Amino acid sequence: MMNEKVVNQGNCSSNRTSKSLVASEFSRFFRDIHGVDPFPWQERLALQVLSDHDWPRTINLPTGTGKTAVLDIAIFAMATNTSISPRRIVFVVDRRIVVDQVHKRAQKISEKIMTAETETLRKVRDQMNLLCPTGGLGVVALRGGIPIDGEWAFRPDQPWVMVSTVDQYGSRLLFRGYGVSPGMRPIHAALAGNDCLVILD
Repeated sequence: MMNEKVVNQGNCSSNRTSKSLVASEFSRFFRDIHGVDPFPWQERLALQVLSDHDWPRTINLPTGTGKTAVLDIAIFAMATNTSISPRRIVFVVDRRIVVDQVHKRAQKISEKIMTAETETLRKVRDQMNLLCPTGGLGVVALRGGIPIDGEWAFRPDQPWVMVSTVDQYGSRLLFRGYGVSPGMRPIHAALAGNDCLVILD
């Protein structure tokens, strides 16, 4: 049994609520992205988050039940009601290989939203454009062994999915970001510690 802790830190600076997207469209959003229907628990969680306007502190799931779909739910929630999911979604895991897997999933979601081949994806894209007309949904991986992409720190207005190892994210919170210049460390700490939905796997 794995515990997935979800911590909501701060509030999004924009509290627009979508008039075009509704919670019941999550299953269509998921199907448009992945070509399959979500598991019942994934759909229930999306409905719960959007109904309660909050995330559960802990989600108990056994291995192999699709817990990474919490990321899909967070992105859909961001587009539907920004007060539920702040401007940055941070998915924190303790293994590099899992960082790569989740990063690949996030890139797929972002690309599907950008191309928007269905009505539901167009609605999601339009809501993302309200948050940031020029950026869309940014995706970045923070882990050792690869060049560090710091663009997210220069675009605080843009919605981001950040997939990170514990040490990369934790070091930023502690003003000691790996590969971050001393002058940029306070900025990384501020952005990592505010207006973020942190999903700790």
